[in-house]
Amino acid sequence: MGRYNVENEYVEIQLERLFKVEPELVYQAWTDQRFLKQWFMTTERTNKSIDVNAEQNGSYEIVDVRKGKENVVRGSYVTLDTNAYIVMTIGMPELSDSEDTIEIEIFEREPGITQMIFSYTAYIPRERRLTSLEYKQKKKEYHDSTAHGFEMLFDKLQTTLEEHEEEA
Repeated sequence: MGRYNVENEYVEIQLERLFKVEPELVYQAWTDQRFLKQWFMTTERTNKSIDVNAEQNGSYEIVDVRKGKENVVRGSYVTLDTNAYIVMTIGMPELSDSEDTIEIEIFEREPGITQMIFSYTAYIPRERRLTSLEYKQKKKEYHDSTAHGFEMLFDKLQTTLEEHEEEA
């Protein structure tokens, strides 16, 4: 009976952020090439190219160069509900054939304050050589480092949105 008791092979991360901007601007930050280039998996300084087709089943590709190494990030927009909800995939072809899922809920908490609920789901294959404890530890390390990485990305997103508001 025990052999059918398979552990969940997914890691799920949920983060929430408040931004002092309108929901439209947070939505744009996830779908507009000019915004994405400033914060999402790249920076204006390290970006080699960015191609975004932000429509239902549209795709995106970001090529970022750091320390001479080219990193490619690509995915697709699965669901787009303007200014409210986005489901997209994200993958790094040189690291893995699989794509992870990002879900973003955007809503106005109060005038001028937008809440973003970010959910990330990643498939973590279980290697046969790992014990259950080692596998759980591997998933925990992946969860913690990935959550930390997204928190840092969202700090950059916050700065990008604040700079946009100052220019407006």
